[in-house]
Amino acid sequence: MMEKLVGFADYFRKIPAAFLVAIVSVLGLILFLPEEYAKTLAVDGFRNEYRVFLGPAFLLTLSFCAARVFRFFILGYRQKQALKRRQETLHTLTPEEKGYLIPYIEGMKNTVNVGMDDGVMAGLRSKYITYLATNMGDLLNGFAFNLQPWAREYLEKNPHLLDGYTGGLMTTRQKLHSRC
Repeated sequence: MMEKLVGFADYFRKIPAAFLVAIVSVLGLILFLPEEYAKTLAVDGFRNEYRVFLGPAFLLTLSFCAARVFRFFILGYRQKQALKRRQETLHTLTPEEKGYLIPYIEGMKNTVNVGMDDGVMAGLRSKYITYLATNMGDLLNGFAFNLQPWAREYLEKNPHLLDGYTGGLMTTRQKLHSRC
């Protein structure tokens, strides 16, 4: 019994929202249309004969529709809150982290190559500010890291967040030359 209910709920989840709204609208019209209009539309006989099924179907479909709308707004709210938290991390960057982000904003670079063992870039990646653009790289050139689109947009609007950077990005090639 429980499996059937879960299967039924799963089926309703797959139905597009626009179609659910259409079903709720049609069921609502059939159920709540005044008698004279119901006769004009020829749904009065259908309504009288199947009212016992139409009412529960309307309530069930309406509840799924309401749940979808609620979920839509909750997900949107959560996404906005997550973005706000991520943007707040850009306000608390260390001077060294700011130095790593300078080439993306001031240098208008899309990709910066850094060694996989670079702790600063790993920290930026763990804060979802940068991401590994490809899994391929080498010891000489490093690996390609890109700036997340939300971070680029926010930093381009607020370039003052990168003020006070120290040093800068040291690529794998520069690290190898400094060791020699």
